[in-house]
Amino acid sequence: MVALTINTAQMNKLTKALGQIKNGVPKALVPAINRALDSGKTVVKREIRKEYLIKASDIAIHKDGATRGTLGGQLVVSSSMLVLDKFFVKGGFKGRPLFAQVKRGGGGEIGGGFRWNLMSFRRVGPERLPIKRLLTIGAAIMASQPAVGPAANQAMGDTLDKRIDHEIKRVLASAGGK
Repeated sequence: MVALTINTAQMNKLTKALGQIKNGVPKALVPAINRALDSGKTVVKREIRKEYLIKASDIAIHKDGATRGTLGGQLVVSSSMLVLDKFFVKGGFKGRPLFAQVKRGGGGEIGGGFRWNLMSFRRVGPERLPIKRLLTIGAAIMASQPAVGPAANQAMGDTLDKRIDHEIKRVLASAGGK
């Protein structure tokens, strides 16, 4: 699980610097939290791609960002099964066996597998029909690997620390200019 927490030292720093400004703390926290979530999203995709042969754009992660009304956010990883074609697939044409590789260093031939219109299928019965589209694990399973969570937590925490300082300066500058 990936969690973003604001410790008491950070909250005291925000209230001390921005307590006299109307809505000063939410004005600083919202962009800092959203930037930290963006950082976490990038790291989750990067860590998944270290182990699996998938493009970053094929990993569905939705960000529910922070607003002034809701000082919190979350990253939601889609849990639907992915089609095999999003990974490394070769062969499957003109009698060649279908070879697929989902994880780095793994892979193998798929018996009864073939490709048609760049989509991978497998014959289910002894006849030519029925056929079934080949699916693999979902992005949520990939994101639940042990290396992904701690790396995302670390990146989001570091980004939040940096962004809180930056946002305090930005809110103070905008309040002083009025």
